[in-house]
Amino acid sequence: MATETTHDTGGYILHHLTFLQYDLQKKEIVENATGFWVLNLDSVVFSIALGLVFLFLFWAAARKATSGVPGRFQNFIELCIEFVDSQVKDAYHHGAKFVAPMALTVVVWVFLMNFMDMLPVDLFPSAARALGVEHLRILPSADPNIALAMSITVFLTAFVYSFIAKGFKGVGAEFLFHPFGKWLMPVNFLLKCVEELAKPISQGLRLFGNMYAGEIIFILLACFTLGLNAPEASTPTNLGAFALGCVLAVVTVLLFARNKALLGLGLFLAVPVLAMAGVVPGAGLGAYEQILLATGWTIFHILIILLQAYIFMVLTVVYMAMAADHH
Repeated sequence: MATETTHDTGGYILHHLTFLQYDLQKKEIVENATGFWVLNLDSVVFSIALGLVFLFLFWAAARKATSGVPGRFQNFIELCIEFVDSQVKDAYHHGAKFVAPMALTVVVWVFLMNFMDMLPVDLFPSAARALGVEHLRILPSADPNIALAMSITVFLTAFVYSFIAKGFKGVGAEFLFHPFGKWLMPVNFLLKCVEELAKPISQGLRLFGNMYAGEIIFILLACFTLGLNAPEASTPTNLGAFALGCVLAVVTVLLFARNKALLGLGLFLAVPVLAMAGVVPGAGLGAYEQILLATGWTIFHILIILLQAYIFMVLTVVYMAMAADHH
């Protein structure tokens, strides 16, 4: 969790929120560029890589599947499939067989994207900088382009399927005659357009907003030890204090995990007191606070990344069901 060589807090945060961009027209890496032909290259690469991870995991499970006593990996994959299948059966009561695989792909892919937020803030950016890459963001779902692209894909799939399920006549009737009848067709059409356009926007922005907020919090927590990266701060004393703070933080977490809350609370209160007394250097206190806060936020954030993947999947199934329902 040690931070990079950007010593200013604002510059550090801005650095971590800057995409690795590629201009398709100029065919070169650009920075803070806008325009239709500018790709957030890091988001695209990590999205594709995580999609391939999803395909490999399920391919490996299918390849080694057995009708006998299954292993833990096969049990986990089967549990995921059964969970998604039960959700689809509860919400979707039509004949399209691709909805369940679509929902499974969505939930696992979004979860893998979200899980990248659990990795240390500076792990990949530091490695990228060592290779000469100045900016790198590894959380695709915190990129509005990725989140909205996925939601728009779901929307277009549902919209096209509505013509297959209802026909042009049925879809046209929904746009023109509902809810106020044939005498208010312009109003009906306007309301239906607003209703349809709200689906991908709300689905995509919900995912983006939650993951972006989580990313910001992890970056802010990393700022606790920002000063350790200044050349003048890279002394054996400070590095030793940083290591001490990390060890104390791990011990505190383990004490709470092993139901020794009193000892953990005592250590939690003792470290700041020792820091004020000069026994624990400031670098150690910064490392201690960062790791403890990051650990607490990580435990809570696990629920968020699971919930956001689940909500995205449920909305996908619901939109597909709405596309097939006849009114």
